[in-house]
Amino acid sequence: MNKSWQTALQRTIAALGIGMAAWGVQAQSTDPLVVGEVVARDRCAVCHGPCGQSVAPNFPRLAGQNAQYLARQLHAFASGERKSTAMSEKVKGLSPSDIEAVAEYYARQKPGHTPSGDELLLSVGRFVYERGNRHTGLPPCATCHGPGAAGTTELPRLAGQHPQYIMRQVQAFKQGSGARDNAIMRVMSHRLSDLELEAVAAYLGNLK
Repeated sequence: MNKSWQTALQRTIAALGIGMAAWGVQAQSTDPLVVGEVVARDRCAVCHGPCGQSVAPNFPRLAGQNAQYLARQLHAFASGERKSTAMSEKVKGLSPSDIEAVAEYYARQKPGHTPSGDELLLSVGRFVYERGNRHTGLPPCATCHGPGAAGTTELPRLAGQHPQYIMRQVQAFKQGSGARDNAIMRVMSHRLSDLELEAVAAYLGNLK
């Protein structure tokens, strides 16, 4: 066996060993946070980061997200109620306790944010978020999402979320693409101008 093949074989064995060890921890541990960390590392880290701090705005930040809300979304992906080929594959085979564990793990991670130096845009975003726009019938976003956008069991944490991700999700509600649907958000998305959406997303992303 030449040296390059030997090195490749050693790397493969090492990788398999790590994967098997992680699976063993998940299977044997009774600590939900340990189980959640293993699930996060094995199934979620590539897109969302091991601590829920995704780098790419294509994927939402999960750190600090409300545990019950996150678990509900994962169950929705598992049942097919919420559509995503990628997420359906990721949740396949996870038990209800695995889902609860990884949701709790991410909920306990430190939230991130996207700093913005555009004070004028942030002030517009804050105004729309807190007071809405009476001229277009847009109520304050804070009415549902709260003054700090911290999230609830029914609504996601928006504080610190990637601005681009927020904008894309609101556009999905507006277009009725089928990936996301909510009667209230469908109406609100049509009342938000492009500038208001950009400003609110920047304001939310800047929150800690």
